[in-house]
Amino acid sequence: MLKKYFIVFFLGFSLAIFAQEESSQFIKRGLVRADGSIMAGYMFKDNLSNVHLDGDMEYYLDNRISIRGSASYLVGSSGLTSDSIGLKDFTAVYLGALYHFTTKGNFDPYVVLQPGIAYTSSYKATDTSPPNNTTKTETFPGAFSPLATVGVGFNYFFERYFHLFMETRYVYGNHLSKAPHPISLQEMRITFGLGFNLCIKNKK
Repeated sequence: MLKKYFIVFFLGFSLAIFAQEESSQFIKRGLVRADGSIMAGYMFKDNLSNVHLDGDMEYYLDNRISIRGSASYLVGSSGLTSDSIGLKDFTAVYLGALYHFTTKGNFDPYVVLQPGIAYTSSYKATDTSPPNNTTKTETFPGAFSPLATVGVGFNYFFERYFHLFMETRYVYGNHLSKAPHPISLQEMRITFGLGFNLCIKNKK
């Protein structure tokens, strides 16, 4: 599933580049943008595919730098085997900065770096021996763990109050708990969708 999202990401990135016809840059100081989306993630170390709900709120300090706060919530995951440990909770908040590359038009490519903190809890599902053939679930205490995420993406402001966006990011961290062994929170995530924008400060 994640491969399909990457294909859509790069196709959208290419189309947005060729779609530019404007002569001046759209983004400026005082621009506020927000979005909510479903985010696909893949944890390579544990071979788990995750689905998150994600939300962002961003303020542009000028046409190159913006500040963004983000939050994500784990909806579900797949790929857990009977001998591995999965995450029951993975809720995180981030705050960081984005650097925007100047363009002539409504296309807004950027890189983002956000430290954050997550509340995570884990569980282990074990299949019992015959004749019962039931699944025993053991849960472990939750914990707060530091995170960091870096990513690339773009916005395309096609209308005064709306824009399209795509982003892929890498999340780094470890689940700091009393589980039998450390759980890596390293995950590649990708998302795209429709966002909202509003300029709250007139350009002088």
